[in-house]
Amino acid sequence: MPDSTRPPESERGGSRLDRFVRERRLPLLRFLSRMNVQEHDAQDIAQESLARLLRYSASEPAEAWQALLYRIAINLLRDRARHARMEQRLGAAPVEPSAAAEAVSPEPSPEQHASGREALARMQAAIGQLPARCREVYLLHRIEGMTYPEIAHRSGISSKAVEKHISRALRLLRAQLEAGTTRNQEDVL
Repeated sequence: MPDSTRPPESERGGSRLDRFVRERRLPLLRFLSRMNVQEHDAQDIAQESLARLLRYSASEPAEAWQALLYRIAINLLRDRARHARMEQRLGAAPVEPSAAAEAVSPEPSPEQHASGREALARMQAAIGQLPARCREVYLLHRIEGMTYPEIAHRSGISSKAVEKHISRALRLLRAQLEAGTTRNQEDVL
C-alpha cells in the first residue's frame, strides 16, 4: 500500500528521466573529455545529446537510455568531425578534428535509421505505382541485376524496348519522389 504521507514522485525529485539526466550529465562530460573534446564543445555535445534523448525516451525503455545517450553523443561527435573535414575541403578556416572523432562507430544514428526507413517506404510506394511492364523491367534490372539483353530475352521484347521502359521508370520515379518531397515540405510549412 502506498504511503499517503510521502509527496508524489514529481515533488520528491522529478521524474525518472529528470533524475537520469541529472545523474548522467557529468559522466557524459567526463566521457567526452576522455575523447579529447574541448570543454566548450563537450558542453554543447552533452546538451544536444540530452535534448535528443528526450525525443526517444518515451519510445525506449529506461534501461536503454544510457546506451542511447552515449550513441547520440558519439554520432554528434562524428557529425562535428565530418563537418570540420568538409570545411577544410571547402577552404574554410582550418579546424582540426579530434582523433577520437575519427574512431567513432560508423553505425547510423537513430535519426538516420528513421530517415532511411521513410525514404525506402517512399521508394517502394513509387515503384508500386509504375505501370506493370515498366515496373517488371525496372525490378529485373535494378533488383535482379539483369542486363538489357537478358531482360529482353526473358520478357520477349527488344533491347530498345527495355531501354525505353527503364528510362520511363526512372522519369516517373523521379517525378513521384520529387512530388512527395514537395508535398512533405508543404506539410511542414
